[in-house]
Amino acid sequence: MEKSENDSSAAKLKMLRCRDWLQKQNESKKLLQNKNDIQFIIQTNADRKNFLISAAEDDATVPAGVNEPDIQPKVVPIHYLRVHKLNMECEWQSCRCRYSDYDMFRKHVYSHVQDLHVIKKEGSVEYVCLWDICGYTSTDFEEMVCHVNYHAYHAKLLAIGFNGRATLQLQCCKKDSSKRNQLPKFPNKHLCMWTGCDKQFNSIQSFFDHVRLHTNYSEQFLCSWGGCGAKFHRRVLLTMHVRSHTGERLIACYHCGQHFACNRKLCDHLRRQNVYPNTPYSCSMCGIKCASEYLLNEHARRHVSTYACTLCDMSAPSAGALAHHVRYRHLDPKDTRVHKCPHCDYKAISNWDLRKHVRRHKKRDLSDDENSEGESKVKVMSTKKYACHMCPEKSMKIFSRGTRLTSHLVKDHGAQWPFGHSRFRYQISEDGMYRLTTTRYEVLEVSKKIVDGYSGPKDSLTNQFEFKVETEEATASTPKKYKISLKNDTVDKKAVDEVDGTKVEITMCDVDEEGNIIKSEVFKSEYVYG
Repeated sequence: MEKSENDSSAAKLKMLRCRDWLQKQNESKKLLQNKNDIQFIIQTNADRKNFLISAAEDDATVPAGVNEPDIQPKVVPIHYLRVHKLNMECEWQSCRCRYSDYDMFRKHVYSHVQDLHVIKKEGSVEYVCLWDICGYTSTDFEEMVCHVNYHAYHAKLLAIGFNGRATLQLQCCKKDSSKRNQLPKFPNKHLCMWTGCDKQFNSIQSFFDHVRLHTNYSEQFLCSWGGCGAKFHRRVLLTMHVRSHTGERLIACYHCGQHFACNRKLCDHLRRQNVYPNTPYSCSMCGIKCASEYLLNEHARRHVSTYACTLCDMSAPSAGALAHHVRYRHLDPKDTRVHKCPHCDYKAISNWDLRKHVRRHKKRDLSDDENSEGESKVKVMSTKKYACHMCPEKSMKIFSRGTRLTSHLVKDHGAQWPFGHSRFRYQISEDGMYRLTTTRYEVLEVSKKIVDGYSGPKDSLTNQFEFKVETEEATASTPKKYKISLKNDTVDKKAVDEVDGTKVEITMCDVDEEGNIIKSEVFKSEYVYG
């Protein structure tokens, strides 16, 4: 009996020592935080980032602190998911306040604008956002105000998505959570582009509330956003449409931070990562398994070509894929290779190609260092098997790489790919082996266009013409209009006359920083000499 009491007192002593040590650690951290030590903040964020990378479960994305309650997602009726039982957390350094009222939470987050870390530079200052795992910097104070206000809006979407997992009965996200609070870059003001309105806002939620007033009082359910002019039969459809202009989102993934325009997008996001092996939804063209019938139909669209190239018999499933094909196969390399390698004379067509090329330099340098130290590298062989469908079944040849099967098909069987295609494509079969894809799925209009209009390889496109663009601003009922014509000093009438037909087809594209097509629109018009 005496021995058990001694063991109990020893255990209590250990617990007291552990508690005292934790209190001292917390007190030392608070002292550093009160000094606004930026090095402590950076180190704390780095430790949390390492934790998030290793975290496997959604609920463990934000680690619980000392004496912090363990918050669990709550099942909320679907119609009240965005307003009831929200648990919004302020993730500003050393804050961690929680709110259930969004308006109070917005005001609280805005108060942290005065806590921005300031780095003084020669002739200017740089502001640093101290929101957890963010690290956004800017020299424009108004831009930082918009950024901090967006954190409040994003935290609300995270809280909705947190309860949404329980309400919609979804599995956890498996993506990297170390960038959950990294927001895209925004202008220093949110500008309303409704016709006749030029108001600006530094709060994204105030901007959404303002635009909602325009949609509520819009006559004939007309979208008067600059350059649109779309009409709808119901106001709810107009409201959903206007979100494509404002960028408003309704829910976010609590783990990775990606936000979506509707609940179904979040469901698709999580279901794609949690596909059951025995799912009945399997693609008949490539064998990939999908979580639902909707995702299977969305995936199958990638196999159907809906865009035809006018310079060869190539067809593509999207406008971006067709633009990628034209950029690589038909445009003059002198005009497209604009990304220069800092280590050699190589020039790439896109930033992605340049990064891939620079990686070779780093691997070469690394291999040289390893060889100088006498280290050896072990290569992991691919487990894929590529089978020739043209060989007899008894003597069928199997290769470990698709390039070797390609050489075999070309040399031994005389196979050729159509002009415009850069390589053979292989798909997995029921026996687990990859075989040549011998069919191409196209819509009827694309097939007819290729069969009727293709007459062999054509010359590469050139930039011998220069155009001038005149714009007419949008009104309440008409979109923005463009008038494109050839410049006088660049018109070569002989070259124009050699073009087959009397009309020209112009494609206007919106692209991102890496040259990827975001949106495209085709215009057909007669030649106009300026």
